[in-house]
Amino acid sequence: MTALGKILVIRFSSIGDIVLTTSLITTLRKTFSNFEIHYLTLDKFSSILEFHPEIDRVIELNSNSNLKDLLEFNNFIKSSNYNRIFDLHGSIRSRLITKGIGQSISRVKKPRFLRFILFQFHINMFPSNFSAMHMYHNCLEENESIEFPKTFLSVSDLEQKNAISFLKKNNVEGRFIAIVPGAAWPQKQWGVAKYSKAITKIMSRSNKSVVLLGTEKDKINNEIEKINNQVVNLTGKTNLRQAMSVLSLSDTVLGSDTGLVHIAEALGKSVNMILGPTTKETGGGVSLSSSKNIETDLWCRPCSQNGKKSCYRSSQHCMNLISSETAVKSVLERL
Repeated sequence: MTALGKILVIRFSSIGDIVLTTSLITTLRKTFSNFEIHYLTLDKFSSILEFHPEIDRVIELNSNSNLKDLLEFNNFIKSSNYNRIFDLHGSIRSRLITKGIGQSISRVKKPRFLRFILFQFHINMFPSNFSAMHMYHNCLEENESIEFPKTFLSVSDLEQKNAISFLKKNNVEGRFIAIVPGAAWPQKQWGVAKYSKAITKIMSRSNKSVVLLGTEKDKINNEIEKINNQVVNLTGKTNLRQAMSVLSLSDTVLGSDTGLVHIAEALGKSVNMILGPTTKETGGGVSLSSSKNIETDLWCRPCSQNGKKSCYRSSQHCMNLISSETAVKSVLERL
């Protein structure tokens, strides 16, 4: 079937945000069934979207692009003659790339004022049904849905087969639980001692292997391994696609409000997300009804958009008040 036109979706970062936009991708495919859907993102994140059935083309932008590069890319976008452009980032970079294109652009409207009131005065003026997926869907005037499609990512059969072989080489055969302790900001990470206690209880009560995932930057994983030497620490041993394949084989996932945990949900896995400084109003939290947010009800939460703001207390209550037993119970309920 010949495409009637082309749609471009723009979201550069980060992993979790890109994952959440896949809900809108499903809606766009239903709304514009005869259009090609292209997705523009940074080269370091583009592999997330491989094998996505509703995306016809993934376009990469070099992560180190300078102003000249962005203006040149603007010419490429203009010459591509897109019928509609959905700018789901709303950044200076995305505005430069789409400069001069006109009325075919729908830009995400971020709730900056509501977040300012929430962070500074701890007054929550957000609608009760607010979510990042809701925010992205507001870019589509044709949308009248109250409920939105689930996020979705895909791994191939070959990738899963290779992941099974990779796990066997690392002494993981059979069912296992994946744990993702790391996060972009230390304030979003649960403590080493908390994870260690939880892992000990999970392994004894479930009789399953525990696999740690993360990048070389996630030093917390190595600290956990020193205490729990029975865990299989795959930190820094996988690329993004390999980590996705491992997650797709897991029974459930425990971790921070971070990209790999959002990916796990998009792969259909029920997850247990430990939330501290972030909440649904900042784009955090789970998407599936079968998943669980593990959090405490404190007046000072959330305190920043992405959790990078240092806690004013000497002890970070939003994380420290979450007990290992609470996490263990949540994980076992998802098995």
